[in-house]
Amino acid sequence: MAFTIKLLDSLTPKEKPYRQFEGKQRAGFGVQVSSGGKVTFIYLYREPIANKQRVMTLGSYYGVDRDGQAKNGGLSLKEAYAAYADAKRIHEEGRDPQIIRDERLVQENAARRAELDRLKRESAMGNIQQLLNAYVADMKVQGKRSWADVEQCLNNNVYAAIPATTKAKDISPTDIRAVLAAIITREKMTMANKVRAYLSAAFAFGIEWDNDAKRHFEALRFGISTNPVRDVPKPDKHTHARDRALSGEEVKQLWDLLDNYGLHPKTAAAIRLLFALGGQRVEEILGLHADDVDMQNQYVTLRDTKNGTTHVVPFGEVALPLLQERLCDTSTSGALFGKIKGDSADDMGYHTISRAVNRIC
Repeated sequence: MAFTIKLLDSLTPKEKPYRQFEGKQRAGFGVQVSSGGKVTFIYLYREPIANKQRVMTLGSYYGVDRDGQAKNGGLSLKEAYAAYADAKRIHEEGRDPQIIRDERLVQENAARRAELDRLKRESAMGNIQQLLNAYVADMKVQGKRSWADVEQCLNNNVYAAIPATTKAKDISPTDIRAVLAAIITREKMTMANKVRAYLSAAFAFGIEWDNDAKRHFEALRFGISTNPVRDVPKPDKHTHARDRALSGEEVKQLWDLLDNYGLHPKTAAAIRLLFALGGQRVEEILGLHADDVDMQNQYVTLRDTKNGTTHVVPFGEVALPLLQERLCDTSTSGALFGKIKGDSADDMGYHTISRAVNRIC
């Protein structure tokens, strides 16, 4: 007689555990009822080699809900029949179904542990914000003056298109295109080129980070396999540096009119000194200290240069009064160009001069 839900639910515990089998329809398939009333599906068979009788537990029965689903993680009658059919097939192939099941469990547990390890490693992978922050921090450590500009540029343009929590390894060329497309719609082609260059450098940095033996014991990893920026073409391939210099007449015109644009005296002096010292880098001029100026021998020493070496620059009569004026300004406390009131930076910086030049233009 085949089992039914009604029959299973009617099984009652006895003083001793007992078994009840379905019969010829499913040979060896039955249930075992404990003295406490627990019902367990079983399969009774003889092992292929020793021909000894064995009992294989298929799973427990806890009843079914209104939808016919097994309760409390147990097996429904339908599921028990399927487990029995699988075990019987293995037995008929000349193999022991319990051994095969144990082997499956070992494999499944190993696969489950491997998957958990993979998920754990993946969850520890750095996101795009962590990558860009690490890249900028590295620029800062290396003394790259542009780190603040790079940081601001990336913060302003990347996260609007790519969520900050996106894993760096999951960023695709499509994501990079989305970032650049948003900038291009604002008709900022030069900015698009810059962002592409910064992102390419950041992902190259991330790949190097994972392979750097000095960071072997650090927990943070990015798992970037390829640079997603590589296959995204430069938005504007025809941008190039300006190829025209100011004429002598234009320099004189600018020099004479600097005081007419409402610039801070320090800003106007810095622009004039850029010309007077032969076109040095903005940061090198703004970083001058009183100790760097030798008025007797008429030269200035640029210490904070881009390549990290000391640079000595002689000056003549044009620069002389400009330097004297800055040296006499005691408010600078040694720095020829200190903080300007209202400026967001602690000291005068590249943006101070850039804003002034934009106003003049």
